Amino acid sequence: MPDNLDSFYPEIVQGVADVCRDKDYSIVLCYSNGDADKEFEYIKLLKAKRVDGIIIYPVQDDDRYIIELNNLSRPFVLVGRHTDALDCDFVINDNVHGAFLAVNHLIERGHKKIVYVCAKPTASSGRERIEGCRKAMIDNGLPLDSLNVVTCKPKIDSCYNVVKNILSTENDIEALFVWDDKLAIGAMRAIFEAGLRIPEDIALVGYNDTEIARHFSPPLTTIRHASYEIGKIVAGIVLDKLTSDDIVETKQIILKPELVVRKTT
Repeated sequence: MPDNLDSFYPEIVQGVADVCRDKDYSIVLCYSNGDADKEFEYIKLLKAKRVDGIIIYPVQDDDRYIIELNNLSRPFVLVGRHTDALDCDFVINDNVHGAFLAVNHLIERGHKKIVYVCAKPTASSGRERIEGCRKAMIDNGLPLDSLNVVTCKPKIDSCYNVVKNILSTENDIEALFVWDDKLAIGAMRAIFEAGLRIPEDIALVGYNDTEIARHFSPPLTTIRHASYEIGKIVAGIVLDKLTSDDIVETKQIILKPELVVRKTT
């Protein structure tokens, strides 16, 4: 998993753990901290330790994990992200639809100049969310140059600095859509420090609907998808392959997220 700081990931882990516990399997947790080198070493370590199966939320900064998983002689499943280079099981959130919901909502609120702050533009989830943002603009008859896609590191301070710079150089921004709820903390700080109000001067939408979203002031409009359920599903896929005497067909599951409207839009 990428980390244990954002509550989105521990909720997935909890779903995995609950299913595994019911089947008398234990889990070993490895956190990559978004570092492809750590991820690569952990996969090799887990192979050497002869674990029964692997669930991986890939970093996707390079393709080394693909090579290692292709040579894996035990079940594995991707969660959160996928790749065409692996014909394998995966469970993901429909990122195109989720981003579409976010930007379409902002447009319905009357906003036409929108910034999307993306922390992982090269990962499958990042590419798909950018696609969803653009689809919302096109479907609403707005020019694509009214959508500004900027990137940051998956850190609160990085998002804060990026948004602070945008607000200091562009005075026509009407709305921000941010990679996830955690990074929205940095965006909100930058907005308030610029002397702007949310949502009166600028609207803000996050992603994941983690627990902190409802405790923002004002509470954060965001995109919800069932992280705990995702964990249960991926664990079930691996365990089916481990316990079935028959060949289990590949499962590629895409779950639909939903818009949760609160007070930042």
